[in-house]
Amino acid sequence: MNVRKATLSDLAAVLNIYAHARQYMASTGNPDQWADVYPPEDLVRTDLQGGNLYVIEEDGALCGVFAFFPEGDPLYDSQGDWLNTLPHGAIHRVASAGTHKGVLGVCVDYCLSRVNNLKIDTSPHNKIMRHQLEKYGFVPCGKVIMPHLGECIAYQKYQV
Repeated sequence: MNVRKATLSDLAAVLNIYAHARQYMASTGNPDQWADVYPPEDLVRTDLQGGNLYVIEEDGALCGVFAFFPEGDPLYDSQGDWLNTLPHGAIHRVASAGTHKGVLGVCVDYCLSRVNNLKIDTSPHNKIMRHQLEKYGFVPCGKVIMPHLGECIAYQKYQV
C-alpha cells in the first residue's frame, strides 16, 4: 500500500471512506464517536487545503485516509498524561474503506517515518481502534476532551 497527500480529485472517495467507517463503527458497538456527521466535509476540506490529508491506496484504489499534523496538536499540549512533553506529530480521523487489512499500520509507519513521537486519541467505546493502537505499540495516556467528540482516550508512541 502506498501513502500520498490527498488531492481535490480524491474528495468524493475520501468522503465515501468516512461514510463507510461511520457505518462500520456503528455496527461494531461504537455508534456515537462519529455518529452521522463526523468528520464534516468542511473539516475534510480544511485538512486537504492545509496539506494534512493523506490517502492510502493499493493498485490505484483508495483504501484508507487519515489526517496527519507533523507539528502536533495544540489540544494535546494542555491535556493528557503523556509519556513526554517533546514535540509530537498528531494523527486524526483514520478510516478504512474496509477493502484491505493493515490500514492503521501503514498510517503509523508513514507518520513514524516523519516524526518519532506520535499522539492520537479515540473514543473509549472504540474497542477495535484501541486494540489496534495497542497492537502497534501505542500506550494509553489518560483522557483528552476533543471538540465535537467529547472525552477520548489519549495514546502515544515514542520511538527513540
